[in-house]
Amino acid sequence: MKVGIKLDVRDGEYGKAVFAVERITTGTLIAPFTGPFLTYAQTNADTYALQIGPDLYIGESGGVDDLFNHSCDPNAWVRIQGRSAELVALRDILPGEQVCFDYSTIMDEDDFTMRCLCGSGLCRGLIGDGRMLPPVVWDRYVELGILPEYVKQSRVHGGPSRLRGPSPG
Repeated sequence: MKVGIKLDVRDGEYGKAVFAVERITTGTLIAPFTGPFLTYAQTNADTYALQIGPDLYIGESGGVDDLFNHSCDPNAWVRIQGRSAELVALRDILPGEQVCFDYSTIMDEDDFTMRCLCGSGLCRGLIGDGRMLPPVVWDRYVELGILPEYVKQSRVHGGPSRLRGPSPG
């Protein structure tokens, strides 16, 4: 796996964004998420936080990992392993292309939505919990293996896993 990817942070259409400087091939580790651990109670709608479990988040680091934007047609995904998370290329990313992941793939909160401005031809118009993804998108993400277990369980059980307590294992 290639490490040390060259990225460029610059202004995008809606604020800061991260762009590939060089070609990033499928499966390449792009960046780890490195902020402090938070619980749901320590977050709000204005908190930069990446959900990595039923009641576990990685907060703002001040680094490039805070600046990856959402897309309904992502070129990256968040691989979660225990208490670590890293952004991985879902497909080849070309130089100059913005690096984005689908925020809904990691969300299981039940109380946060955000208007989507990704501009993709696949744009859903609203970013929300993974369990609310349209069936065709859900099925694609399941096939790609990019949905964490807590998001999959939320869809099965019809609500946020944090309300049921920690998932076994």
